[in-house]
Amino acid sequence: MDIKDLYVNIPINDTVLVTNKLLKDNHTDKNIIKEIMSILRMILNQNYFQYNENFYKPRSGIAMGSPLSSTMAEIFLQDLEQNRIKQLLEDEKITYYNRYVDDIFIIYNQTKITPQCLLEHFSGQHRNLQFTINEEVNNQIAYLDLNLFNKNGQIEMEIYRKSTTTDITINNKSCHPREQKLATYKNWIHRRLTLPLEEDAKNKD
Repeated sequence: MDIKDLYVNIPINDTVLVTNKLLKDNHTDKNIIKEIMSILRMILNQNYFQYNENFYKPRSGIAMGSPLSSTMAEIFLQDLEQNRIKQLLEDEKITYYNRYVDDIFIIYNQTKITPQCLLEHFSGQHRNLQFTINEEVNNQIAYLDLNLFNKNGQIEMEIYRKSTTTDITINNKSCHPREQKLATYKNWIHRRLTLPLEEDAKNKD
C-alpha cells in the first residue's frame, strides 16, 4: 500500500497533540513541554510556498523539505499504527506489517479479510489520509528496491530496478568529494552482501 501525498496531508493539530502526549508519557518537565509545543506550532504553521510571484499557505500538511517534516510525519503515523492498525494484527487478519515512510508491505489472512476491506479500513482511519493498494501479480510484488516472490508461502527476493533506472552515478572527474562519488557503490555492495538473496538473484545483480 501507498499513502497518497503523505506530507501535504499530515494534520498539524493532531500531530502536535500526539507529540504533547508522548512528552507527558515520558515525564518531560512541564515547562519544557510548553516551550516545545510553542516552537512546534510556530514552525509547523510557517508552511508557505511561492508560485507565479504569489505566496500561498496550504490548508493542511507540513512543509516538504523541512528538516522537521519527516520526524513529525513519523510521530503521527506511529500513533495511528498503535491505536488503529495494531488491532488487525491482534485479530490475526494481518500476519505481517511493515512500513517505510509512506510505503507499506502487508501479508494478510485471506480467510479473515479481503484486500478491499483492508483498503477501506486504512483509508477510514483519518479524513486526511488516503491509501492505494497494489496486490501481487504472478506471485510477485515490488516493494522499495526489492522484487518479492511468493514461492508456496516462502518469500524469495531479488534486487528491483524500475524500467527508468539508469544506474548512472557521479562522474569520477567531477568536483564532488570522493566519499560522495563512492557512496552509491558502497550502498550497492552492502545491499548485495547483506540481503538474503538466492544465488541466481546474486548473479543477476
